[in-house]
Amino acid sequence: MNVLLVREDGLGDALACAPLVAALLAAGHGVSAVLGRHNADAFAPNVFARVHVLDRIPWPAHGATPASRARALAEVRAAAYDVALIATEELSAYEFVRESGIAVRVGFINGASKPLKSLHVRTMLTRAVVRAASARRTRAHEVETIFALGAELVSEHAPTRDVARLRALVIGDCVKPDARDRAEAPIAMQVSQKFATAGLDRDAFVACARALRARGDDVLVLGDDDGLVREIARASDARTHGACDLGAWKWQIASARALVTGDSGAAHVAGMTGIATVDAFASNASTAYDVRRWAPWAAPYRAIVLDPARDAAATARVLVDALDDLLAA
Repeated sequence: MNVLLVREDGLGDALACAPLVAALLAAGHGVSAVLGRHNADAFAPNVFARVHVLDRIPWPAHGATPASRARALAEVRAAAYDVALIATEELSAYEFVRESGIAVRVGFINGASKPLKSLHVRTMLTRAVVRAASARRTRAHEVETIFALGAELVSEHAPTRDVARLRALVIGDCVKPDARDRAEAPIAMQVSQKFATAGLDRDAFVACARALRARGDDVLVLGDDDGLVREIARASDARTHGACDLGAWKWQIASARALVTGDSGAAHVAGMTGIATVDAFASNASTAYDVRRWAPWAAPYRAIVLDPARDAAATARVLVDALDDLLAA
């Protein structure tokens, strides 16, 4: 069958589909995808037969720009897919697939927790998978939830954690470094301002990198804010790769000894490529459920709950201790 996967959200959202994609390919299906501009290169080249790209309207608006939607819809109609798997809860994605004319449409509803929305979405589907609307009711990892969409199309009963299969989907045929090379590889640190108010700010990243450098670790600072990356690298005597495209950035993570990051797309790249990860989560009422749903899937990890009351030095100690525990294990 020709299967269309729809997930036009973030990078981590797309990578959560990797075990489903692996199972679909193993079952002999042709697989294509509708992705957003920001996650269009989440997978390695040639994984999908086709990639239809939507340009998202900036948050907090929903949906895609009219021009990109019209273009992608024309491409999808021309491709004549047999099945669409809608791995998102965005109403615009369901409307897009309904208009595409694909006969078999599988997606999510929230059941009794959102009855009106569920009834509306159900009219656009031929098969519905119920998922919890609230993070506190989530009992499964996002990978497991998405895998359920393809249950009738694959022979595998559970999403794979085989790093070799998943790594090939994310970074292609690049050879994984052997144990000796891995031991000499840098500690990658993905920096951003995303968790600054939660306790992982510029000073905490600098303190962590300095602590690692002081004991002789090679530290590679990564991030999409070039100014912040250079500032943290300079302040801690760490290295930086400099500006790079998404493919090169994924390879830097997949070649590291370990990754230290706030919960983000970087954690999911590491999770699908077997890289040990210290994954820092903001503290809130749903943190335990967020960890359960979004922790790195197929790699060893330690989940750290940030505390804005900690100073930078204390946060750095927590991160370094978690890293040491992870690598020792």
